Amino acid sequence: MFGKSYSEPKNTETYTTPPPLFEPEPAPAPAPKPEPKIDTIIGEGTRIVGTVTCKTLLRVDGIIEGEIISESKVVVSEKGLVKGDISAENMTLGGELTGNAHVREKSEILATGRLHGDIITKTLIMDENAIFEGKCTMNQSALEKMNRIPDVKPEHKPEPKAEPKTEPVFSAKEQN
Repeated sequence: MFGKSYSEPKNTETYTTPPPLFEPEPAPAPAPKPEPKIDTIIGEGTRIVGTVTCKTLLRVDGIIEGEIISESKVVVSEKGLVKGDISAENMTLGGELTGNAHVREKSEILATGRLHGDIITKTLIMDENAIFEGKCTMNQSALEKMNRIPDVKPEHKPEPKAEPKTEPVFSAKEQN
């Protein structure tokens, strides 16, 4: 018992896995999401004062002094400046925004981006060295309050009809 070493008999047979009958196909890579086409560019050296509304992707390399309403994405490049509010589906900020942002999906503030105002968004991604001075709200009730981006053409709402006033009716004979 003591002094004897016990070892199990060694198995000299080696087992190998047989080769597969067919080569498995590699899993398909996810299809890359196509980059949205930029339909509208506010070029460097261009200044717009007023409200800009668009249904497609908007890129700002110049200056906009006023509100931006987009049903798609707004990209403010490093050279871009917006002095006003932005309402959009998605936003990428590489330049400067002095105003509030209401973004229904994803907001990105790049390292060169500067936001001076409040933001309501579903998702916020902020690079290191980005500047954000304001308040961020990322809750469902705030998103529901945003409802949807207003249509490009404002809806005309008829004014409520006033109840007719009941005044006594006089004939021409009674007024004399």
